[in-house]
Amino acid sequence: MSDSFVTKALPELFSESVEAKIYSVAARDYSSHDQQGTFTSIARSIHDLLHPSASPLKGPPESYPEYVEPGGSVSHPYTYTQSRFWTSGFFPGSIWLLYERAKTYGVTSGNIELEELLNLAKSWTEPIAQQAGRDNTHDVGFLFMPTFYKWYKLEKSEEAKQTMLKAARGLATRYHPWIGCTKSWDTSGHLLHGFPKEESHRHFLVIIDNMMNLDLLYSAHHLSPSSITPNLSEMATQHAITTIRNQFHPDGGTWHVIDYSQPTSPDAPAKVLKRWAAQGYSDDSTWSRGQAWALHGYAKCAEWTDTLVREAKAKGSAKSDGSGNLEAADGKFEGRMDFVEQSKIASDYFVARLGEGKEAVPPWDFDCPRPADGSLTFRDVSTGMIAASGMLTLHTILRRIDSPTVPSPYLSHALKIVRATLKYCSTPAAHFIPSNTASGQKIDLHSYTAGRRINLGEGGWDTILNQSTINYNEHARRRWADVGLVYADYYFLEVGNKLLEMERRGWITKQELKG
Repeated sequence: MSDSFVTKALPELFSESVEAKIYSVAARDYSSHDQQGTFTSIARSIHDLLHPSASPLKGPPESYPEYVEPGGSVSHPYTYTQSRFWTSGFFPGSIWLLYERAKTYGVTSGNIELEELLNLAKSWTEPIAQQAGRDNTHDVGFLFMPTFYKWYKLEKSEEAKQTMLKAARGLATRYHPWIGCTKSWDTSGHLLHGFPKEESHRHFLVIIDNMMNLDLLYSAHHLSPSSITPNLSEMATQHAITTIRNQFHPDGGTWHVIDYSQPTSPDAPAKVLKRWAAQGYSDDSTWSRGQAWALHGYAKCAEWTDTLVREAKAKGSAKSDGSGNLEAADGKFEGRMDFVEQSKIASDYFVARLGEGKEAVPPWDFDCPRPADGSLTFRDVSTGMIAASGMLTLHTILRRIDSPTVPSPYLSHALKIVRATLKYCSTPAAHFIPSNTASGQKIDLHSYTAGRRINLGEGGWDTILNQSTINYNEHARRRWADVGLVYADYYFLEVGNKLLEMERRGWITKQELKG
């Protein structure tokens, strides 16, 4: 899409630097392993030279990028985590988004062959399959929607579809019909509100993040409505309804954690034991990323209910690409309006708590103290990208409810967050080094991957963005702030792809993109 007005209006979303940073990590860390999954001596030497302060990297299938520590000046490599951790789907998901961008929209720097991107995406995705069927976590949605669902959507892989359905069956085991929710955590190590495993039978913990994992239940029902019993979409819908009733402040903010009692019978409904924060500033504050999960999650739930209503009416006769989300029909919206309204409530609260300039980059908690010097410390870029992506989905729904000619405010809200993030929170740009560069020419080389040389820019950042806060609750066992974060980059890329899809469908105009 060389004539795309989206790429011209927001070139930083689609720059060579974006591709170079994702590709650098993907190819470097994957190709740096022999068949036994250990570093070859040459690869280890290259890694140690480029990242002298980093621990040895373990690429797939052993571990996945999670965050980049702040500080330092020579290099900023990823810290890795096990494949079972909830964030592990986001880096392979980022490769899939680059592949989708090139294959579907023709937007690419031209430095990476399409087939190579596909092979890297599959190679990083395949090890996650062993997490399918887990019944001890709600986070399988984060693991499988960016990876196996995207793989199925783009390549119609039956293997990817079956793996995703297996993951959905595991998630369904965590649903409690007498509470109307899927359980998030079996226990908690929180220093104030946590409890030991032997007391877990008394508690049923639900976190606001779980709104995003409903995506997996809806998509599994969408792809195979008769193969899984009970009805997964009904589970997802009921969870969303229960969350509206119990997890929102009167002013539209959200609590992070709800601790329900374990009901003993359907006639003895669960009670809310307490509401608290595992990652927010205080128990009654609004943790900004939780608010972003809420607004995004309700927009997706609304869209899925529309998709399923249309499919039920068509009784399988309508043409479907198995996508949901932005691939929804262009006609009048027929999904649940209460979910649309809840996304609006959460979005309006979110936007009202932002300011101008740097203040458009969300704080890690809307009620936390702000730095007196006006710095970006304790901001959370990941929150902004999650919210911006969700607001784009909400915008497309409202165009179908009202009229294509009636503007919704959520596109401009999303773009405001994106532009502030690009201005204040981008890491130094990376670029591919041309293969014809003279051998004697001095090059500030931060990465050498699969025969390509890449300059990661000043500081050698592996991430596209910085200034994210993972958790800064005073009672958390670990606290991280001002980091580069894998899911901040993932949702940054998703924003770009959603804008391209909106352009393709005529859901956005040049005038609306003007900043």
